[in-house]
Amino acid sequence: MIGLGTELEAHKREAQDREAQDKENDFFLELVVRALDAFENLFNKLNQDSLDKSTKRAFNSFGAIQRKLRRLLEAQGIKQLEFPAGRAEIGRCKVIETQATDEVEEGTILAVVRGGYRRGEQILRPAEVITASRGQAPAAFPKSDGPDANGTKALDRG
Repeated sequence: MIGLGTELEAHKREAQDREAQDKENDFFLELVVRALDAFENLFNKLNQDSLDKSTKRAFNSFGAIQRKLRRLLEAQGIKQLEFPAGRAEIGRCKVIETQATDEVEEGTILAVVRGGYRRGEQILRPAEVITASRGQAPAAFPKSDGPDANGTKALDRG
């Protein structure tokens, strides 16, 4: 009986260690994704043509860091979501805004505001997108701090 109790305790400790390691990994991945978001925002907001040489070199260095962070995620089996058809897909993206236009088909992605990520087929964070609509469009959809309707595991809720 004593051996069985010791074995159960060892199994319980192993399960707790695995859970702690998983939480630590999720936290680390969230930090990397937030850093990638920050780089993406920086690159999207600055016009590189108006920068001097030394600032352009700094920008190139930031780009190298961004690429290294992406490779780090890929080494963990995490990839950024892509939309080759250019259309919003349920569960893979969250429409945060629509814009009325007759130039493209309704549901076409006009902009990716924040990239989404997946590990295999599991969506870790849906992409936040702006899509085309017909007629009058609402200004924006409110962000939710709770779990999304698709039951996806969010890396970042902010």
